[in-house]
Amino acid sequence: MRAAVLGRPVGHSLSPLLHRAAYTALGLTDWTYDALDIGAEDLPVLLAGLGPEWRGFSVTMPCKRAAVQVADEVDALPRLLGAANTLTRLDSGGWRADNTDVAGLGTALRAGGIDEVQHA
Repeated sequence: MRAAVLGRPVGHSLSPLLHRAAYTALGLTDWTYDALDIGAEDLPVLLAGLGPEWRGFSVTMPCKRAAVQVADEVDALPRLLGAANTLTRLDSGGWRADNTDVAGLGTALRAGGIDEVQHA
């Protein structure tokens, strides 16, 4: 199985290192994770040409808006935001767009002791 981070630039991304370490720890020896340097305009062509071994992508700039536009299914949050940071392969072969950024930020704020936002 294959996965990757998509964006431009991605050469600095730690995602491949982190995901590969997790795959090793989980015994997922048949999984790989790469960094693909692509722009938003390249995303539709890339996704259309991939085989079924590709299971998902972490999506970073400038591809977050394009991920919403090219996905076959879009969760409510990325539709509202107009941006997705995750693409996962559907059983049908298409792609589902999700956004975990908001939940991650909320979790980090709560872990830091911020339970609610004070409006000025």
